[in-house]
Amino acid sequence: MKINKRQAKTLNEAISQWEKDKRINADTAESLRNSYEVVGFDWKLLAVYSFWIAITCFVISIGVLLADDYLMALLASLIDTPASVLSVVSAGLAIASFAFGVKRRRRYPEKYFSNEAMYFFGVLWTAVSIGFLRETALFADTHIAFFLLALTLIYGVIGFRLSSMLIWIFALLSFAAWGLEQSSYFSEPSDYFLGLNMAWRLVIIGLIVLATAWFFAQNKGNKADIAAGTPVATNRFAYLQEPTRFIGLFYLLFALWLVSLFGNHTNAATWSKVSQVSFLPWALLSGLVCLGLLYHGIKHADKLTRSFGITFLLINLYTRYFEYFWDAMHKTVFFALLALSFWLIGTQAEKLWQLSHIKENEDD
Repeated sequence: MKINKRQAKTLNEAISQWEKDKRINADTAESLRNSYEVVGFDWKLLAVYSFWIAITCFVISIGVLLADDYLMALLASLIDTPASVLSVVSAGLAIASFAFGVKRRRRYPEKYFSNEAMYFFGVLWTAVSIGFLRETALFADTHIAFFLLALTLIYGVIGFRLSSMLIWIFALLSFAAWGLEQSSYFSEPSDYFLGLNMAWRLVIIGLIVLATAWFFAQNKGNKADIAAGTPVATNRFAYLQEPTRFIGLFYLLFALWLVSLFGNHTNAATWSKVSQVSFLPWALLSGLVCLGLLYHGIKHADKLTRSFGITFLLINLYTRYFEYFWDAMHKTVFFALLALSFWLIGTQAEKLWQLSHIKENEDD
């Protein structure tokens, strides 16, 4: 088994403690230490980033194709087929893609990331099928929110059935798009839904997604079974918790950042006449949420909340800096102070890295 240095440190500490508590003998402890190999480079992380970059580039290429009128006209002339037929064909390709992904996962279960990436083609063809379905005469007058809801349900069911985090993430993305589009439809012509603009509606969506992540994290075993020593049933939603929490935190913090910029305004003309200082309470709210997540991450060793907290806290601070000092300060001084702030952040981060590096070496 190949693990990184940090994981090896944790295992060594656990094995040493077990040996000290006489849970295992010296020979077993040595055998356990020899059962894994420390690797210097995180190839797993590289694989994850590579597949996500590949998927992103593929999406961009499709977007560029759809935005090019000449290529779309050429494609339409080459494919002179009714939209209903194209929808059925695309659905068939989606089913085939998912089936191929399942077959490949059964054959190569160790290739987790490439197997997940293969499901993307099923996700893509599903969206294409729904897109062609919208162009048929039967659904020509149907609002786009209906199709976004259909995508959400399809991705959600397939993602759960295939235990695929990738498909589930697209379900969450479709859910946000449906929520915003559906609420915008109900808000016409005022652009307010229940008195909320789009940024505030995204805050609500983020909270709903986070509540879903919390539900996934709950253990379904009851206290009576635990007290009796009865084995607790495996939580079949547990693997969906982290991607759901990630998307929920992103929705929430990104939406709060938008609220700190635009408040609850929907009209650009009205917003431009309002002083940015009036949005200070929302900026403080966004900052406090970031500080709360940062505190939670440090206290509970939660890397996800810690990372989101510090990242969006910095985004908020620098946003306020640009808002309040861009016009009031000479640009030479403005960028000099900006450079100084990043220099200070860099030096402090370097010190923290050195301390952690020294501690790791001492422990080794």
